[in-house]
Amino acid sequence: MKGIYLTEQSKQEIEAKIVELETIRNESSSDNNDYYLGRLKELEEILSSATILPVEKSLNDIPISVLMAKQNLSEYYPNGVIIQPKQ
Repeated sequence: MKGIYLTEQSKQEIEAKIVELETIRNESSSDNNDYYLGRLKELEEILSSATILPVEKSLNDIPISVLMAKQNLSEYYPNGVIIQPKQ
């Protein structure tokens, strides 16, 4: 899989879901094992191929040197950045 972008928070949520599914799988009957194993493999594949993007609260959190073009934005954030929308 390519083109999957996650925040660190999303990554942690998927990791928690993996732990939860592993626990359920270990406690369930062997009849459901294939189902849980399939779900686990899907989530692990997503994590292994995902790009984790940093999240900034606003443009003010980006270093001034980057904003003033003293440093190229793509060098500072090579994979991109998420700027949270105003609430």
